[in-house]
Amino acid sequence: MTAVAIAPLGRREVVQWLAPSPLWDSGPVGTAAAGLLNPWIAELKTDTFVDDFLGLLAGTAGSPADLADLAPETTVGGVSTAPYRLFQPLSQRYYFVAAELVCRRPGIPDHVVGAGESAFFVMRRLRANGTEEGFVPGSGKTGSWLPAGAGLLDGEQRHPMLPAPVAPYAAAGSTTAALGLGLESGSGRTLFYGYIPVGVRETLARPMPDPAKKLAELITTPAPPGGWPDPIHSWLHQRVIDPWRRMLPPLPAPANPSYASLFLLLDLGDWLAQHLSTVHQAIVGGGSLTGAVGDLLDALEDVDVPLQGGGSVTLRAALAATVPFRPLVTGAEIAGPSTKYRLDQVSGLGSWLAGPTSATSLSGLARAALAVAPEAPVVPPELEGMILEREEPLPGAPAGSGTTYVIRVVYDHAPCEPVISAPTHRFELARALDADAPARKILLQMPDVTNMRQFDRGVAIELPPGLQRALDRVTPEMLKGDPMGPDNGIALGWICSFSLQIIFLVAFIVMFIFLLLLNIVFFWMPFLKICFPVPVPTKTPPGPTP
Repeated sequence: MTAVAIAPLGRREVVQWLAPSPLWDSGPVGTAAAGLLNPWIAELKTDTFVDDFLGLLAGTAGSPADLADLAPETTVGGVSTAPYRLFQPLSQRYYFVAAELVCRRPGIPDHVVGAGESAFFVMRRLRANGTEEGFVPGSGKTGSWLPAGAGLLDGEQRHPMLPAPVAPYAAAGSTTAALGLGLESGSGRTLFYGYIPVGVRETLARPMPDPAKKLAELITTPAPPGGWPDPIHSWLHQRVIDPWRRMLPPLPAPANPSYASLFLLLDLGDWLAQHLSTVHQAIVGGGSLTGAVGDLLDALEDVDVPLQGGGSVTLRAALAATVPFRPLVTGAEIAGPSTKYRLDQVSGLGSWLAGPTSATSLSGLARAALAVAPEAPVVPPELEGMILEREEPLPGAPAGSGTTYVIRVVYDHAPCEPVISAPTHRFELARALDADAPARKILLQMPDVTNMRQFDRGVAIELPPGLQRALDRVTPEMLKGDPMGPDNGIALGWICSFSLQIIFLVAFIVMFIFLLLLNIVFFWMPFLKICFPVPVPTKTPPGPTP
């Protein structure tokens, strides 16, 4: 978009954005190319990227013509039309968008941004149909992508741009030399640049409006082999069935079986209250039910739960008795029941804890009851706002492509209409741990172990009384399956000091233990490390060596 202004002596001045002037003689943005109208994206590969970029433009760290060599690589090697992949600063990659604001008259002079005027850029999201959307921030961390036409959206997010001088550098007879960048007689030019905040990738991704509804719609479609996952049923397995299995022989008994049994009962009661309320109400009120929900209720009556110290109660009675202690599920600091349950001693649990294919198992009975009284999936409160939209890839985009963006540079000079540039090359914002991301080279120096007593203890860790009492009960015999040691009843907090070097050494050793163990699955050791000997002079250790 261009703008018309009244210039001195009555001339009508047309202002527009062009690619940076150092590119006017080169590559795909020469004077005869369509790219002349498009702002340029430059990729910098050092942590001193601002100094490097400005030094390049000033001619003190290279030539301004080198700007043409800073284009990012495309996501598909050698395909010039593919989107760029912009990587995170974690990968030591930084990006500027650069453009030049000029007057369309002989000499294409730079247009000065005056007082009360501003230059900035906006990021636009491309939809599968080719239209653009602009991001309008909301209060807090909210915001929306809205359809964008030829102009700016009200409240559209703006990213600042700064002017930078371009030193004369061009050879005589070139286009850029004739336009103020001649090495011998040029006066220089000015371009505008702005930092592209790749780190806002997750901020720009909007939460899915109703993920539970999307899942419900998916479940109604033809299911693949094995069926669609049911989160409600899987929560029963994760909270109750799987932990209960891990309490049973031949696995070692938990250190405090009555404590583990109490929370299994509380979790089962909480799951029933949320997802099979009719069954839970019958448990609390002592009523009866028929059909699939009645079968589940009767099965709870048939399971006998031993009590610590002798005797037993039915699982249904245990669930009813623990209802007043339900706040313990969310960590409330209240006293537990005096009755101690032992779910690890329940007999005949082979069929009760079987999978959902067994009609008489807890899993199978729960699935049948859920089928009779289906409940819509509900997003857990802790996951609300964390399930993000997944954009459809653009036509012709490679498989696995993410959301695609462009940048438009804007000159705002109210009360006139803003001058908006043509779009940049399309680009994607890579994840922080993208598989294609370049590796940032980092050297970590391990401590010398010849005299570890020399290390100062500069890291303090404070332990609350509850954690200290639990640690005091940990004994080596627990590795053999023995229970925790006795509670000494002393409730003292501790603050302990450690050496950072030794903590780092322990973390390094533990890391390699897990790397070697998981190498059985991933076979990654040949690709994980490449070692090279470092010749260093030997020295006599100052004391005894380990």
